[in-house]
Amino acid sequence: MLKKLMNGEIKLRDTFWMFGFLGLPVLSFVTKIVGRLLVHKLGKTSILAYFVSIGRKVELSTSILTILYLSLAGFLIFYCIALLLGVWKSSAEYDRSLWFRYLSRIFMVIMVFLALKVTFKL
Repeated sequence: MLKKLMNGEIKLRDTFWMFGFLGLPVLSFVTKIVGRLLVHKLGKTSILAYFVSIGRKVELSTSILTILYLSLAGFLIFYCIALLLGVWKSSAEYDRSLWFRYLSRIFMVIMVFLALKVTFKL
């Protein structure tokens, strides 16, 4: 499915609304929640400092949360790239309206920027 999205094989309507307007905020929200749980678990230390420090007992739940968070964060970044490519390519084939073609590109860039900004506090 993501391969079709990246190649622009999905209609602009579906790409924009299903993957962009609905999928991106959900994935961003889940990543943010797991990140908050991890921050609560780690206290004020960073992920790297927590696992590098000698003498600290590493809990299994913290390790699982860290792996889950890093996986979700990596997938979110990949999803954003795939979404931008998909909207760009499917809008290039959209011949009904030039306005919708360019507005979909502009809105998707803004949505991806906001999703990444909110999730990672950029």
